[in-house]
Amino acid sequence: MTRYIAIVCVLSILVVGFVTSCSNVTEAKEVTFDQLFDNPEYNGKVVIINGFFFCGFEVHVLSERLEYSGYLAGHLVPKGRMLWVEGGIPKEVYEKIYQQSLRSSVEGYGKVRIKGKFECGGKYGHLGGYTSQIVPIEVSLLTWSPPALRQ
Repeated sequence: MTRYIAIVCVLSILVVGFVTSCSNVTEAKEVTFDQLFDNPEYNGKVVIINGFFFCGFEVHVLSERLEYSGYLAGHLVPKGRMLWVEGGIPKEVYEKIYQQSLRSSVEGYGKVRIKGKFECGGKYGHLGGYTSQIVPIEVSLLTWSPPALRQ
């Protein structure tokens, strides 16, 4: 009987330890672009951030904002600080974002909330053009409409 109690105690300790360590992996802190780019402590951590996802030719980024490019009427491009979105966003979210055409390609954009692992200090994305990236775990579309065109 004593041996049985000892085995149950050891197994309980292992289960509690496993659950505790797993909960730390998915624990995420909501951050702003300022916090993310100004604090290297977020490197390797799971974070939650709101921003503008933009997907175009060789571009999958999360940016602080979108602005009109001036190339074509109504054409938006990412501006401000940006991070590469490794692997893009899930198809079911992508299908709900805005679409625009530029020459022969289609670009997608929208406001999203991403929970993912943040990485910085390397070269990420197309031709290593970004110094940070987020690897999405969860992505949700936020309510947003493109800004009105100024005449």
